[in-house]
Amino acid sequence: MNRTITTLAASAFASFVLAASAAAQQPAAAPAPDGAALYKRLCSNCHGETGTPTDAMKQLLPALVVLSDSTLQAGLSADSIVVVLNGVGSGKHKKPFSDRMSHDEMVAVAAYVKTFQAAHAP
Repeated sequence: MNRTITTLAASAFASFVLAASAAAQQPAAAPAPDGAALYKRLCSNCHGETGTPTDAMKQLLPALVVLSDSTLQAGLSADSIVVVLNGVGSGKHKKPFSDRMSHDEMVAVAAYVKTFQAAHAP
């Protein structure tokens, strides 16, 4: 009987060690993309730090979207921003960002752009 209990205990311990080893080998989850940092690096040169382009940029690109405009923001969803970042329905000067950002990064940028509405609402 002792031998059976010892065998069962050893088997249970081995299973525990194997499970713990497998869990330790799982890669850590990647941190969520930083939408603000991505926007600053990839978007702010044209759209401005807070979604309002500089006067010089507005003259250079008259059709440039003012992302902080409350009317625009009211009709803008995070999903529609991701669509534009993918190059669908974008202006002639707008290049798709699908070669520079993953989908998750685009979603993070879109969420950040939506904060302009709250920060710059009249």
